Order: sequence, then structure tokens, then C-alpha cells
Amino acid sequence: MKTEVKLIFHPILGKIHFRKSKKAKYLRLSIDSSKKINVTIPRNTSLKSAEKFLHSQTDWIRKQQIKIDERNNFTLQNSINSNLYSKEEAKYLIRNWLNELSQIHGLNFNRSFIRSQKTRWGSCSAKNNINLNIKLINLPKELLDYVIMHELIHTKIKNHGQKFWLEMARYYSNPKAIDKKLKKYSLKLV
Repeated sequence: MKTEVKLIFHPILGKIHFRKSKKAKYLRLSIDSSKKINVTIPRNTSLKSAEKFLHSQTDWIRKQQIKIDERNNFTLQNSINSNLYSKEEAKYLIRNWLNELSQIHGLNFNRSFIRSQKTRWGSCSAKNNINLNIKLINLPKELLDYVIMHELIHTKIKNHGQKFWLEMARYYSNPKAIDKKLKKYSLKLV
């Protein structure tokens, strides 16, 4: 288990959390979506070495912080529907759109569930039950469609192999580009 060793304030980067870990084999640097910087230190590495490592990574950290700011701003600017629908209305709209796309494309599923989830936009079980995140209502229509189609295609192809992406390409000219666009939206901020 990790235990905090030291918290320092860097004039450019802000707070840095140094933690010792018995399991870590290497120095590791991570930045979360709130821009919190963590340095994980293996038990046989000194704090001085960890600080030196951190300073060598300043440019990389600044680039990551800028990317996080851009992603967060993008998400906030593009979450246009967030307060337009009640929970019941959002569920109704998402479920109707799932049913419509299923019928249009002949991609059948067993049951559907619309829930507030923290880590996924959607999923498809082995029994072809489709789970969709209620927060989809906050995305642009193109991305809402994409997530629903993604899960409907999983009713036929259960993995993300080449066959899956070829099938997605039947519906979207560049599905991986849309997937990349979707990743700009953080579930925590939508």
C-alpha cells in the first residue's frame, strides 16, 4: 500500500505528491484529470532522486497540464444539453434512439439499461444486454449515435479486433477518428 512521503509546492507545476510504494519497481509520474501530480517512488529509491526525476520531466508535465485544460474546456463548452432534460426524459430519449437505430440497422439486442456510470459510456454483455450511460444525453448527437452503434455492433462482434472496426466502417467513414473525439469528453465533467 502506498503511503505519502512528502508534499512539495513547485513554483511552476504546483503541488507534487511523493509517495513510497513497496510494489513499485520504477519511478513513476502520473497526472490525474484535476492536474494532481503524483510521483511514485520504489522503496530503494531516495526522495532526492525522485525530486531530480520530477525536475527532468517539467516540460512533459506542463504539456500534459495544458492538454488537460484544453480537454476540460472542450468538454464544458460542448456539453450543451446538461440541464435540458430530467432523468426520466433523458432515459426515454436514449432508449428510443437505441430502439430506432437497432430497427434501422437490424442489430438486435436483448435488454437495455440506462444508468449513471462513472467509467463507461456504454457496454454490451455476452447476453446482448446493452448498458448506456445517462450522461450520453450531454454529448453532441454524432457521438450519442456513435456510442449506441458501437454497442449494437458488439451484439455481433464481442471484441475490438479488426473485424469490429471493419464493421464500424460500414456505418462511419472514419470510426477511430470519432472514437478519438469521444475521448475528449470526460465522464466526470459531463
